[in-house]
Amino acid sequence: MLKAYEKVSYEYLRPRQVKEIRERCPIAYVTAGAMEWHGVHNPLGVDGFKAHAVCAEAALQHGGVVLPPFYQGLLGFVNWGPNNWEGYTLSFNEDEMFEAAMTGIARALVYSGWKVIVGVTGHNVGQQRDLMRKAIEDATDGRTSGGFAVFEGEFHTPTAEIPYHMDHAGAWETSCMMYTNPDLVDLEALRTEGFDTERDDLEMMGPEGIGGKNPFKYASAELGRKIITGTADTIGRKALETLRRIESGA
Repeated sequence: MLKAYEKVSYEYLRPRQVKEIRERCPIAYVTAGAMEWHGVHNPLGVDGFKAHAVCAEAALQHGGVVLPPFYQGLLGFVNWGPNNWEGYTLSFNEDEMFEAAMTGIARALVYSGWKVIVGVTGHNVGQQRDLMRKAIEDATDGRTSGGFAVFEGEFHTPTAEIPYHMDHAGAWETSCMMYTNPDLVDLEALRTEGFDTERDDLEMMGPEGIGGKNPFKYASAELGRKIITGTADTIGRKALETLRRIESGA
């Protein structure tokens, strides 16, 4: 993770620093991911790294604090991976477990005085986002506290600068990792392990286990910077709008 993110990462902060952030901007970001195959070139924790980075950028740009990623995401009941690479994904997490964890975290934050709880999942599965949303709704009253939950790129539509959608281990996710955690990415592993480095579009259930634009051809740290900062700005602005609504009593 980028060194700058420590300034807004809850686990790095002393109590006085948390107090100062909360008094300035009582927005808390709850991040979630999964331990899942993301190609031979990426670490298994991509989803959590990515969600945390987006939220850290949002907090740096607009205020607030970010909790560490919750990695026990919803992956069904098969430790999936492409042929000969099964068994690295950690599945078998129950909806009830995930919802209970998110509800407990959100309630603790509200109890501690945070007025807006923003859930961001880098594991882009509807059930995971929806359970985060339900947990936040259950923990807040809509008047003195509130919030929402989203995928990291939920509000993004392709543009000339960022021409891709969210993906699985493709150019979008790999670029995010190349920007925030470059030491953890090894694009050359795609070639050395015999995967396709020439085809433009890859399928998640194909031999590479990658869904989206071929990262070997299209991923870059600069694209990752644009994705992370752009999605962070959108989410951060929505968080501020929610805070203003609550503080105005509207």
